[in-house]
Amino acid sequence: MRELDLFARKVAIIAAAAIILLILWLVRDILVLVFIAAVLAAGIAPAVRRVRVVWRFWFKRRMPRGTAVMIVYLPFLLIVITVGVFLVPRVVSDWRQLSTHLPALIEANIVQPLERYVPMGAVREALRGGVDLPEGSVFRYMRSAATAIGAVFAILFMVAYMLIDAPRLRNLILLVYPAEVRGDRLRTLIRMGHRMSSWLSAQLLLAAIIGIFTFAGLAILGIPYALPLAILAAFGEVIPVIGPIVSSIPALAVAILHSKWQFWAVLVFYFLLQKFENYIVVPRVMSSKVSISPLAVFIAFMMGASLLGFIGAVIAIPVAAIIQVTFEEVFVSRRERRQDAGRAGTLLRRVD
Repeated sequence: MRELDLFARKVAIIAAAAIILLILWLVRDILVLVFIAAVLAAGIAPAVRRVRVVWRFWFKRRMPRGTAVMIVYLPFLLIVITVGVFLVPRVVSDWRQLSTHLPALIEANIVQPLERYVPMGAVREALRGGVDLPEGSVFRYMRSAATAIGAVFAILFMVAYMLIDAPRLRNLILLVYPAEVRGDRLRTLIRMGHRMSSWLSAQLLLAAIIGIFTFAGLAILGIPYALPLAILAAFGEVIPVIGPIVSSIPALAVAILHSKWQFWAVLVFYFLLQKFENYIVVPRVMSSKVSISPLAVFIAFMMGASLLGFIGAVIAIPVAAIIQVTFEEVFVSRRERRQDAGRAGTLLRRVD
């Protein structure tokens, strides 16, 4: 009877685990939103902590956590709402208008100039059936305006709640572990939070650099809507590998509406900007901030995109950073991590 009871318990545990996994899979979209909110909250939390420290240093009193969250989070919230209200509808409208006129524009500005040098019969034949612009996950989210807006507001609300109630949430997570290991798990959570903060600051820095360079280049070339296109390029930096490529398409579309030389000039400009970003900006920023190798970034992006599409591509690097911290906590001693403080992408300091 005792063996039968033990067997029944094991079966019940396996069944319960299977049911939990099934439920988590069914609500995976919500879990993705929660994860995005947690990453943003972890990235913003150091700024909240710094505001409270500065306030206590200057005024010799403690600032309530909610007030510090509002000081840091309110500007971020206003920027997101402003971009969502003014930029996204304009991009969707221009994209739909462009899909109607794109075949004729390609024929006049690309096919005819190039057919002097290379055969373009196959391209012209393909254009007769019309051009279908990419209808990937990005554009499906744009078309589903109600879903997208609801998801954004849900993330913004969860970020605010996580920032205000961060100590209680952290203690709730630590209750899962035995009392003797909670100190180590707390240090692991703190390291994960610092890594998420580093990733977010790196993304914001990359977005600012690319946005400024894009605005300057498009303004010099005389391309209309240089500011919205630069903002779109900055947001494209959030998506590894394909984000910058996708964000360049609207600029090329606007350029081709005006003249052939502007189209080719913008194409060359984005090509040079991508080389500058890939070989100079990204390696320096990401290696110093997140300490993840470019190969790991690419593999994480491919896996995230194949599993969850656009959202998976966005959260790929934060997940890779969390996995890296977990691996270091399990397999790398604290002494080795201290030795590696000044180097990215290696576990031990090289001895010559």
